Amino acid sequence: MERIRELTTNPVLSNSARLGTLLSLYVANKLTFSDLLKITELPKSSLFAHLQVLEEAGLIRVRKQFTVSGPRTIAEITDKGRDTVKRYLDVLKQFQ
Repeated sequence: MERIRELTTNPVLSNSARLGTLLSLYVANKLTFSDLLKITELPKSSLFAHLQVLEEAGLIRVRKQFTVSGPRTIAEITDKGRDTVKRYLDVLKQFQ
């Protein structure tokens, strides 16, 4: 029960946009900002703000990468983020 409370009261994970972003990164490991815009269907400013919250919590890492077609913003899940998602999924499995 404590694990459920811990995850459901976590302000970072209590937002569906952040949770969806983190789950997307869990599956893909890393995505461009453009890819995340398509997946989440959020406005740029909202996605940027959610990425900042996830990064400040240590769940993702955001970096700029320069490519032939110009700079790209890349978001990548961290080990802490991966562990957090695994715990979240384990809690959900308890309800099956």
